[in-house]
Amino acid sequence: MEETTAYIGLGSNLGDGIRILQGAWKRIGEREGIRLSALSHPYLTAPVDMESSNVFTNAVGMVETTAPVRQLLSDLLDIESEFGRRRDVSIRGYQDRSLDLDILCFGDVVLDTPELVLPHPRLAERLFVLVPFAEIAPAYRVLPNGPTISERSGQLLECLRTGQIPWQEIKKREWEE
Repeated sequence: MEETTAYIGLGSNLGDGIRILQGAWKRIGEREGIRLSALSHPYLTAPVDMESSNVFTNAVGMVETTAPVRQLLSDLLDIESEFGRRRDVSIRGYQDRSLDLDILCFGDVVLDTPELVLPHPRLAERLFVLVPFAEIAPAYRVLPNGPTISERSGQLLECLRTGQIPWQEIKKREWEE
């Protein structure tokens, strides 16, 4: 089967985020048809678009997969559950979470379903996605004629610097041995 390159956003704001993301990344690589290619540094970030006193740990990973996109989504949801992720459907909006795994891009697939939208619809608005994404794939273009991830990151930083949108805190960290 042909491999597809997929980019996955990893996040956690409950528990030891660095260890949780490391464990989740390992579990992703243990899934059938998925080969781990690259993982950014972890970044500590303030919550965006939600109220929480908990800091997030975020990273972006690149995988090569022979699995179809819906199978990858199912695998990621299973891994979230393994790490204690519970979704409270009675709460509207974003919630604190032990683990969040988002497919950011899956090859050149464009999809808009209730379960999954690709490319990720808020990718260009979030420094906690763009900075680690640019670390592992700076020349990647979400859309064939669109800006590179590195250019998107620069555009967002400029909007943040000029106060066009609220500032987003981000601090690079190191993985634990």
